[in-house]
Amino acid sequence: MRGIAHRISFVLALVTAVIFVVGLTAPSFSFADAKSKKEIETKMKEAMENYDLLEYEEARKILNQALTVAKKAKMESDPVTAKVHLRLGIVYFAGLQDAESAKLSFLNAAEIDKGIALDKAYSTPEMVKLLEEAKSEAGGVAGGGGGGDVEPPVGGGDAVDCATVTGLQHTIIDTAKGGKELALAAAVGSDVTPAKVSIMYRPRGAADFSEAKMTASGCVYNGAIPKAALAGDLIHYYVAAYNEQGRVIASKGSAGSPNIIEVAGSGGGGNLALDAENPLGGGGDEEIKVGGGGGGGGGGDRDIGVVVTPSGKKTMFIALVGGSGGGYVTGETEQAANDVKCCFAPQLAHVQPEIGYYLNKTTTVSLVARLGFPIGANIPGHSPVAPAGFVKVRKAMAQTGTGLVVSGGVGGGVIRDTIKLDGAPPDMDTDVVAIGPLFLTGGAGYSAALGGGLSLVAELNAVAGVPVVSKLGNSILNFGVQLDFNLGLHIGF
Repeated sequence: MRGIAHRISFVLALVTAVIFVVGLTAPSFSFADAKSKKEIETKMKEAMENYDLLEYEEARKILNQALTVAKKAKMESDPVTAKVHLRLGIVYFAGLQDAESAKLSFLNAAEIDKGIALDKAYSTPEMVKLLEEAKSEAGGVAGGGGGGDVEPPVGGGDAVDCATVTGLQHTIIDTAKGGKELALAAAVGSDVTPAKVSIMYRPRGAADFSEAKMTASGCVYNGAIPKAALAGDLIHYYVAAYNEQGRVIASKGSAGSPNIIEVAGSGGGGNLALDAENPLGGGGDEEIKVGGGGGGGGGGDRDIGVVVTPSGKKTMFIALVGGSGGGYVTGETEQAANDVKCCFAPQLAHVQPEIGYYLNKTTTVSLVARLGFPIGANIPGHSPVAPAGFVKVRKAMAQTGTGLVVSGGVGGGVIRDTIKLDGAPPDMDTDVVAIGPLFLTGGAGYSAALGGGLSLVAELNAVAGVPVVSKLGNSILNFGVQLDFNLGLHIGF
């Protein structure tokens, strides 16, 4: 009897100990999850604020950072991660005009939460249709391995029941040892029928993805990332099945949202010779996509998913800009030498050819010629043109070099605005007011990439004319502040 009581006491003590340990550990996991979830939600909010400001690349970068947080917290299947994928799809579709990557993002979202829906603020009929297609394919037909991943057999070890495989199935690799090739495998269902299956990989800093073809053994495809690519600390990859036309019909990851492997024991930081901030120092003419997203990890604080112009992409630019404006003027008119009694004088048209140089991806220095035309002046002998020139420095707020841009500069010359004269006959009632010859200028604008190095630019500039001399030839110079609105094209090469 005493022995039974002893055993019961032991069991109760053991159960109590287990409950105690669970009680100690469970809250810490819950706290960690709550902290990560809050960070993810904060990043989602920040990303969509950037999206609303048309800063699409910045929005994509932040959303991919949110996916990295989710991966490190092992929250890849959490509904909040589905929301990140959904927002990434919105950015790809409506912002970056990349429907393929958008569909893959929607598919990732639907695989986690099949009931996920677009917010009304971002919903369009086209996006709703694409999301519905992704939901219908979330079972594994296209785009990404639904129906559960299988452990990839390496070297013919584990058997795969090909009859149960649908879509493309592959277990994502998180870490690898440097200095030797990394074997990967994928199982492809009979519903896909690919022309080829490949591993697409890219070390950190490399230009574009390289291909390693996979060979079939039944429904299992085997291949390897070569050891030379595993010399750095980070590598991006995805596995894709292609049809005869070379289009992706199923994949695990994508070029826009690759999987990320942390490389251990490589003894180096990878190929960082390409400086994403400096487009002046070699490196070819292709885009570099640094980082990525869908389930990435590692890489420290390196921007994930930012598309940047590689070294050597653009060193110079030319721009042809035109606009209109007017200014606050003082002093005397140029021809009749009348006192200026009204403060505002218009200049209906001017043109501004410009040539510049990229100091880095976000900063330029340029020479600007401004030719103004005081249209409407009717005093005999008035000057029909107002020449001026500036040295300007511009700084883009986004690392893409587009979006909000601020500028400042100095220059010299003459700006002429027209002004009405009191009591003058109708055919001689509009004179010219000249400001200058020293100019200080500052402004802000917006640049939108049109592709091929071509951008549409809009700027609002303020120019203060300082009369360091009272006359330039026969022109009377005054103090004034000119406000110009400019619109034109910017071509980088």
